[in-house]
Amino acid sequence: MKLSQKIALALIATIGIGAMAASYATSMGMGPGGGCAMANKKMAFPAQIDGHLDTIKKDLNIGSDQEMAWSEFAKTIKQQKTEMMSAMQERMQPVPRVQPVQSAPDRIGERIQFMKQRVAGMETVAAAMKQLNDVLTPEQKKVFNGHFDQVMPM
Repeated sequence: MKLSQKIALALIATIGIGAMAASYATSMGMGPGGGCAMANKKMAFPAQIDGHLDTIKKDLNIGSDQEMAWSEFAKTIKQQKTEMMSAMQERMQPVPRVQPVQSAPDRIGERIQFMKQRVAGMETVAAAMKQLNDVLTPEQKKVFNGHFDQVMPM
């Protein structure tokens, strides 16, 4: 085999492996730079959020005296998830090339503001979780804690 053929085959193999790795990483939820990718620029569908909340409510066996606290909790989760999805979609919009490049301090300032919004959202979720947790029985608290053991609703 000629040297030029070997180089061409090596180049094709390298490009192919790189494309497969990028495709695999994207399908596993990793985006460019190792960040979280959003399939079709969406993090979750509203039906997925509702389904998850329905499962938790069923597992908790929410009683009529707990319904108000549950409703507030579910409303807060949906609202925060929707706001987060909107903010992420906005950040994922392509930036027109005619726009001047942001300075590093401006970019970091923008990221700080985004993170402050996320912290405020998490504090809102924490308050709603506490209110619901306060009306749960000890058995329900164990189930509730199990649902949020390592994965938070945000």
